[in-house]
Amino acid sequence: MFCRISVLVLAAVALTSTGWAQRAREDLPEVRSSRIDEAPKLDGLVDEDLWSEIEPATGFVQQNPDEGAPSTERTEIRIAFDDSNLYFGIICFDSQPENIVVTQNRRDGSLIDTDSIQILIDTYNDGQNAFVFGTSPTGIEFDAQVTKAGQTRGSGGGPARAGGAGGGGAQRAGAAAFNLNWDAVWKVRSQVTARGWESEIAIPFRTLRYRPGAGQTWGLNLSRNLRRRNELSFWSPVSRAFEFTQIEIAGQLHGIEAKPHRNLKLLPYVIGGVSQDFRLGEGRTDTKLTGGLDLKYSLTPGLTLDGTLNTDFAQVEVDDVQINLTRFDLFFPEKRPFFLENSGFFEFGSPREVEIFFSRRIGLDENRQQVPIDAGARMSGKVGKYQVGVLNMQTRNLEGRTPANNYSVGRVSRELPNRSSIGVIAVNRQTVGEPDGVGHYNRTFGADANIGIGKYGNWFSYVAGTQTPGLEGSSHAYSSRFDFDDATHRVSVSYLEVGANFNPEVGFVRRVRFRKPSASYRYTYYPTKGAWRTFEPHAFFQNWYTLGSNEKESGFEHYHLDSRLQNGGRLGLAYNRNFELLRKPFEVFPGVRIPVGAYQFGETIANFQSDPSAVVFGGGTLATGDFYSGDITAFTFMGGVRKGQNLTWTLGWSRNFIDLPVGEFHTDLASLRFNWSITPKSYFQTLSQYSNRTNRFSHNIRLGLLSTSSTGLFVVYNTGMLMRDYMDPHSVERRLESQALFVKFNYLLDY
Repeated sequence: MFCRISVLVLAAVALTSTGWAQRAREDLPEVRSSRIDEAPKLDGLVDEDLWSEIEPATGFVQQNPDEGAPSTERTEIRIAFDDSNLYFGIICFDSQPENIVVTQNRRDGSLIDTDSIQILIDTYNDGQNAFVFGTSPTGIEFDAQVTKAGQTRGSGGGPARAGGAGGGGAQRAGAAAFNLNWDAVWKVRSQVTARGWESEIAIPFRTLRYRPGAGQTWGLNLSRNLRRRNELSFWSPVSRAFEFTQIEIAGQLHGIEAKPHRNLKLLPYVIGGVSQDFRLGEGRTDTKLTGGLDLKYSLTPGLTLDGTLNTDFAQVEVDDVQINLTRFDLFFPEKRPFFLENSGFFEFGSPREVEIFFSRRIGLDENRQQVPIDAGARMSGKVGKYQVGVLNMQTRNLEGRTPANNYSVGRVSRELPNRSSIGVIAVNRQTVGEPDGVGHYNRTFGADANIGIGKYGNWFSYVAGTQTPGLEGSSHAYSSRFDFDDATHRVSVSYLEVGANFNPEVGFVRRVRFRKPSASYRYTYYPTKGAWRTFEPHAFFQNWYTLGSNEKESGFEHYHLDSRLQNGGRLGLAYNRNFELLRKPFEVFPGVRIPVGAYQFGETIANFQSDPSAVVFGGGTLATGDFYSGDITAFTFMGGVRKGQNLTWTLGWSRNFIDLPVGEFHTDLASLRFNWSITPKSYFQTLSQYSNRTNRFSHNIRLGLLSTSSTGLFVVYNTGMLMRDYMDPHSVERRLESQALFVKFNYLLDY
C-alpha cells in the first residue's frame, strides 16, 4: 500500500508542476472596497450618502438562459468596511418589482426558486476555499463553506452545486465541496422598493478566516437569480461548464484592511423533557434535565478550535424513512450540526459507497439510537497552504448496550495549483474501560490526490487500508476517477476496488471483496429558442466483479433522455438494466425470500417535474418492467403547495407493486411535511412518515425560535406508532410505541 501512496503523491506533484491552466487573473473583473468611518444603518435601503460615494460591482453576465449576454436587469453591489465588519449594499434593479418571486422565507432555504443574491468570498485568494453568503427580498440568511476548490470528488466529479441560485441542492454527506451546514453570525435586512429590491449586509471579520494585514486582495464573485425568467447571472462570468462555487474564476476585491480578530464563543445549553417507550416491557417513562456547553475559539485567523461537553442533538430533524429492496445497507446522512460544520475537511473516499470517515458512527448505535457523547474537540482550518482537521470524541458506556469508545480523526491536505491537492487521513476507534484491561480498536489510513487537468478535467484517486484485530490481509481499498465536463460533453471513467477484509468501523462501506469499473457520458444540447432549455441524453455503466474469481456479481446500466424546460421543469424517459448474482437467498420483504441464482432484469421509467417555483408544484416517476424473476410496477410522487412565502405543504408517496414466483407484495412509503416560516429566524415544522415494511407511523414536530444562526429556543415532540397497514381502510389497528417531548435552549456568549 505504501508504494501505491508514494506513486500517487509523486504523480500529483509532477502533474501539478507542469503549469496546466495556472490561474489567470488578467481578464477577471475587479472592484475596490472602501473604508468608512460610520457604519450604515441596516434597514435594507441603500440610500445613504456613504453608498453613493462607492463605485459598485456591476455589469453582470448571464450563464442561463443566454450564456454570455448581459443580464436583463441591472445589479449594483457596493462594498465597504470598518475595523469590525465587512458591508455590502445591494440594489437589484427590476423593471417589474410587482413580479418579484419569493417562494420561501427560512434560514438556509434554497435560493434556486426565488429571486436572490449570493456572495462568494475567497479570503485567502487561493482559489481553493471560500465563504458563501446569500439573501432574498425578504432578508433570509443563507451561508455556507466551499472547500476543495469547489470540486465534488469521488462521485461524478465536476463542480459542487451550491444550494442556492447556482445549483441543485447542497450535499450533506460524501465528498462534497459545498457545506451548507456552516452557520455564521451576521446580519442582513432587505426590502422591496420602487426600483426593485435592496439589501444591506454586515459580516463581522471575526466570522471569517483570513490573513490579516493592510491592502489585501480577496477573491470575489456575485450571482443574481431572476426567478420569473429563470435567469442566472454573475459578476465574474461563469460558463455553463462551471458552478458559482468554482472559486478560481472569481474576480478580485481590492483594498481590504482586515485586522486580527481572535474571539471566544461559548454556547451553553439546558434541556428538559420526558419520554416514554412502550417497547420496554410494560413501558418506561424517563425524565431528563441536563445541560452542556459548546465553545469556539479562533486560535489564529485561519484556525478554529471547537469543543463540546455533554453534547445533545434534540433539535435535529429525524431521518427520512427509506424502503430497501436491495441486499445492502441503506445510507442515512449526517444531520447533527457539530459534525456537519467543517465536515469538508474530513471527507475521504467514494460518497455513500466507501467513506473512510462517517461521523454517524459516533454517538449513534446500529439502530440509530443516541449514545451519549461526554466530550469532544475539533481543530480545523488553514495553515499556509495546508488544510488541517483534527477531531477527538468520547462516548459514554451504556451497560449491556455499548461500551465507551474514543474516536480520533486526523486529516491534512496540501493545496496545489489548478484546483489540485494531495492529502492523508488517519482514523482510530478505541474501546476504553474494558473489564479485561484490553481495549479493542479499529484503525484506517489513507492518502488521496486531486489533479486539475486544464479547464475542464479532474483526476481524483485515493488508497486506504484498515487494521482490525483478527482480520489479516486484503484490507485495502483504492479508486481512481477521471472526469471531463465542458457543459456540452461530460465524460467520467472510474475504477474502485475493495478487499474482503477492508473494515473501516468509523466509516461506511456498502460491500466488500469487489472491483468495479464504471463509465458514463452525457451530451447537453441547448436550443436557441422554444420551451426547452436543454436536452440531456446520457448513459451510465458499472459492474461489480468478485475479487479473486473475477465473477460478475452485479451490474447496472442506465440510459436516459432527460430534458429541462425554461421554467425549471423536467421531462424524461429512461431504461435501467440490472444484473444480480445471489449466492444465498435474501429477504426482500417480510416473508418473501428471493432464492439463489443469476438474475437479469430491466425497467422503463418516465420522469417529470413541474415549475418548482409555482404555487402548486410536483414531480415524480412511473416505472414498469422486471424485478428479479418477477414483475414490478412503481411510482413516486413529490409535490406540494405554497401559501405566500411562509407556508409550505409537501407530500411524498412511493409505491411498488411486485409480483414474484415466491410471493406477491407491495411497498408504501409516504411522508407529509409542513413548514411555517414565522420569520426568517423562526419556524414551525412537522414531518409525518409511514412505511408498510415496518408498519410504523411517526411524527416529528419542531418549533425553533432563533436568536442567532444556530442558537435559541427549540421545542421538539416525537412519536412512533405501530400499525398493520395504514393504506388498508379495513385495518385500523394501531399501538403507540414511543413518544418524547423536549425543550432545549442555548445561547451565544460572544467575547
